[in-house]
Amino acid sequence: MARKTINDAFGGQLTTLEEQRRIWADALHEDAIWEGPMFEKPVCVIGREATGRFFELLLSVVPRFTTAVVGFHPTSDPNTIIIESHGGGPTVDGGSYTQRYFSLVTTRDGQAFRMREYCNPFQTYKAFGKERWERAVDEIMAKYNKPWPASQAPDPITLPPLPQEARNG
Repeated sequence: MARKTINDAFGGQLTTLEEQRRIWADALHEDAIWEGPMFEKPVCVIGREATGRFFELLLSVVPRFTTAVVGFHPTSDPNTIIIESHGGGPTVDGGSYTQRYFSLVTTRDGQAFRMREYCNPFQTYKAFGKERWERAVDEIMAKYNKPWPASQAPDPITLPPLPQEARNG
């Protein structure tokens, strides 16, 4: 049987939690990292379970989430690509989620190893609710993040957090 990929979860078909977790076991490397540096509170989920739980959050709010690739750009590393895509779908709250993505994706052993995604956080906050989003992501990172794996190079760019007064306008 062919190995499942992330596209098996994000193809617009409803999947059960059990089906999603089987997909994550196939599609995500044990040391997978997903980064969302564009959010007010940058997101970094570390490890297969944390990354899978993060994707489950997306599918719990947008169960028929789909993506369409509009650009595929190779890099000097044959295991790393840049993907331009858009995605979304109806939310469980009766709204809709629409997003545009630029993603830097590295694979290892045929699995997603490191994903850094740039998108419009305001679209995410609109669909998920900013407080719900931040609470759920903080919980996932606190409960499921593994220590930074030795197999992953550290992020070469570290930005200091914004002071509280800057975040409050």
